[in-house]
Amino acid sequence: MHRFILTMLLPFIAVSPSLGQRAIVATTDFSTGSISVVDTETQATSNDLFLIHGDAKVRTHGDRVYVINRLGQDNIIVLSKDDLATPITQYSTGSGSNPHEIAVQSDDKAYVTLYERDYLLIINPATGDSLGSIKLTEFADADGLPEASQLVLFDDHLFVAIQRLNRDAFFAPADYSLVAVIDTSTDSLVDIDSDKEGTQGIQLSTAQPFGHTQRGPKWILACVASFGAQDGGIEVVDLSTFQTEGLMLSETELGGDVGPLTMWSDNEGYIVMTDENFANSVRPFSLDGTVGDVLPDHSGGYTPAISVLGSNLYVLDRGTFSDPSSAGVKIYDRSSNTLTAGPISTGLPPSDIAFVGVRRADFDGDNDVDFDDFLRFSEAFGKTTGSNGYDSSFDLNPNGAVDFNDFLLFAEGFGN
Repeated sequence: MHRFILTMLLPFIAVSPSLGQRAIVATTDFSTGSISVVDTETQATSNDLFLIHGDAKVRTHGDRVYVINRLGQDNIIVLSKDDLATPITQYSTGSGSNPHEIAVQSDDKAYVTLYERDYLLIINPATGDSLGSIKLTEFADADGLPEASQLVLFDDHLFVAIQRLNRDAFFAPADYSLVAVIDTSTDSLVDIDSDKEGTQGIQLSTAQPFGHTQRGPKWILACVASFGAQDGGIEVVDLSTFQTEGLMLSETELGGDVGPLTMWSDNEGYIVMTDENFANSVRPFSLDGTVGDVLPDHSGGYTPAISVLGSNLYVLDRGTFSDPSSAGVKIYDRSSNTLTAGPISTGLPPSDIAFVGVRRADFDGDNDVDFDDFLRFSEAFGKTTGSNGYDSSFDLNPNGAVDFNDFLLFAEGFGN
């Protein structure tokens, strides 16, 4: 197998030099915002490259960066990873629509959730031109809006987290939340239970999905349910079977309200927790039920995002009123859970993070996609979900199998 894959790899070895991995950080003081950049190798920063909304999210796909300006600005800014100070374009999603998430399927097709609408928007992500919409009305609760938020793509399907919050009761969760399934070839809803009346989604075990991350065919959701009640937890949805695997860890076990989370393997990750005094902390967990100690050197202040890149955990610590100097990006070594850099100032306090120039095929985390990574990939080649040895890290084109499409993506990065 090694020889076969190496033979296929040879034509791809001549590649362009990498521009380096960088963290794109949205920052805010809740009245205005900006974009800052952190070099992941040197920790050098370029702060306040241009102004954005005070409530914004940042996402990346290929060589593009998407800034989602939420309620009050209701637009998306598109940037090139090679020029993060000059927007390529900016387009509206509709006045008062409150765009929450974007999932880019291709260079000319993407999906956008709109928190103040009862439909999902389909656009050309390069221009913002509308390609249509998908009605989500039947998933709404009594107030008429479904509160569609997070999105992921897997194997020709789009999965939409439907929070179902009752605006007439101060946004309390309704009786249940769910995941709607959409066939991206027809842009139509999939009924996952034809024995029941109406179009059925994947009903979750608890309510209000909040933090989320995807590992191959598994969508790991932090569902907060009712804030302060500790009635939520971490739930896993199997995207390949359209079924929930149920609650893996409860908020009681985790010690507070769940928030943003990130995974560094198919089973292990980190999550932000909020205690009864509204203090934030970050702690490691495993989906087998293990919860680790709180990470040290954290201010206890609001932490709106965390993310793993290679062997490092990036924590966006906004500091506290008593110690605003503790705000910034903090980098932890995930092998020891110790702080290795930071707080790195981003100008305004950080609010969201995404990465560009990522070497996705750097499986051993040595900052090079080399022969050692080739050996790891060749061992994983041919494995499918549920088989011995399957690891979603190698499923670069997520479809539940490490196949030729993944090889092409690996070859594209080989030598960087």
